[in-house]
Amino acid sequence: MADIRALIVDDEALARERVRTLLAAAPGVTVIRECTGGREAVEAVIEYQPDLVFLDVQMPDLDGFQVLEAVGDDPPLPTVVFVTAYDEYALRAFDVHAVDYLLKPIEPERFARTLARVRETLGDKSDRRLAALLDPLPAASITASAPFGMVRRGAAPPATSTGMMSGSRNVAASK
Repeated sequence: MADIRALIVDDEALARERVRTLLAAAPGVTVIRECTGGREAVEAVIEYQPDLVFLDVQMPDLDGFQVLEAVGDDPPLPTVVFVTAYDEYALRAFDVHAVDYLLKPIEPERFARTLARVRETLGDKSDRRLAALLDPLPAASITASAPFGMVRRGAAPPATSTGMMSGSRNVAASK
C-alpha cells in the first residue's frame, strides 16, 4: 500500500502540531497539507484529494461537519478522523461515517489505535476499488482458447474425450 496522504485541519496551532508530531512517528503516512479553517479545508480536500483528514469539529468559519457537507461526494470523501476537545459530537461524527473520534489532548496509545483502524479502512477501500475495476471485465473476452487455458467465467472447463481437462493427466494411470 502506498503512503497514506493526510490532511490536518484545526484552527489551533498546538493541536495541529500534536497531530503532526504523532504522524511523524507513524511509518507510511505523509502530511500533505495543514489547514487553519474550514473553508481552507474544503479547498484542500477538493484540490489534493487526501486519503485521510484529521478534522477539528469547532472552527471559526466552518465546523468540521460543514466542511464535509461542502465537499460533498465529488471527489469521494476521504477517510475522516474527528479531533476535538468536546465529546458531545461523537454520535454525529459516526453518523457522517467518521472512522474515529479523538479527544484532545490526544494520547499516543489512542492515536496508534486510530491509525490501525484507518489503515484497515483504507485497505478495505483499496480492495473494493480493485474488485470494482476487475468486475466489469467482459466475460466474453476471457475464453477457453485464451493463453494458459483461461476459461470464461461461468463456463465449464473444456474436457477431452476421457472427461479430463485438456492438459491434465491421470496420475494413477501413469504409475
